[in-house]
Amino acid sequence: ISANQWRPLAKLEVEMAVALGAGYSGDIQLRMQNGHLLLSIKGALVWGAGVKGYLTFEVGYDSIVALTELVRQEMAANQYKDLEWVDKEASAYMEKLSFLGATGIDVVFAYVRGYAIVKGIFEALTEGGRGGLIAYSIVTDKKQEEMQEWVCNLQPQALGPLLLTLSSSPEPFSIEEDLDNKSVKEDEAYQLQQRAIERCLGWISSNPNAALQFEEAIIRMNRDGSRPPQAGLTYCRNKSKLDSFMAERVKALDKSSNDTRRIYREHVARLGARLNAHCEYNIIYKGPAFAPIQDTKASYKGPNID
Repeated sequence: ISANQWRPLAKLEVEMAVALGAGYSGDIQLRMQNGHLLLSIKGALVWGAGVKGYLTFEVGYDSIVALTELVRQEMAANQYKDLEWVDKEASAYMEKLSFLGATGIDVVFAYVRGYAIVKGIFEALTEGGRGGLIAYSIVTDKKQEEMQEWVCNLQPQALGPLLLTLSSSPEPFSIEEDLDNKSVKEDEAYQLQQRAIERCLGWISSNPNAALQFEEAIIRMNRDGSRPPQAGLTYCRNKSKLDSFMAERVKALDKSSNDTRRIYREHVARLGARLNAHCEYNIIYKGPAFAPIQDTKASYKGPNID
């Protein structure tokens, strides 16, 4: 059966599945088919005990936000491990949509344009040089509560790429605001990126499992949000890179900038308390003796977390 033969999933049906905690009992299945998201719900869950088997729907635009919310909630409850009822392709799609939501992009608008467009936007945003634009959106968006909700509930597979993007080398950019073209200089972009990183970590700090969310996001600070081997060492290396980015004294005479960096250090000390003590850093020098380049070598001395 081709995907477009499934009837669209009603928003109400997703909300009922969310309310009933469907994922815990394996009563729903989410998969990708020919670029379409299909959700199968156990008939008895929604329509009563007399209904046998599963009923399958194509996820409609009006239910995609509720569905991404369900997946994020379930992943948090499952210690951010893969969900048995979501196939890998669908999971990757959910992560990309969640990333877009956290950057201020209208998820419904992106979803109706299809998987290829969502993937293209995600790849464009994470390839580098867009950190300032994303930070501008996070810091200045008028719907801060909505933005906070997206970021707060981000699975590490999406939060890792977001932190990577926000800590990429800042570049000047222009943005249209109130019909005027506003230019943002490189140091202003850097300041925005630092503020956005601090804000994101502040937002997730209220979560019950914020420390695990943070650890896993740092480990997954790569473009596809994957979890590499030697996770402990990767954590130490990536945290060092993020710390280095945040240590840059951009606009050092600006009290708010100094506060941003101080609050960031407090967040990281608290969120990374379990693993930070196991990271060791040594200064090394690379290159020719007459012009050595200073670098930091990280090592991990803690328990295996692979």
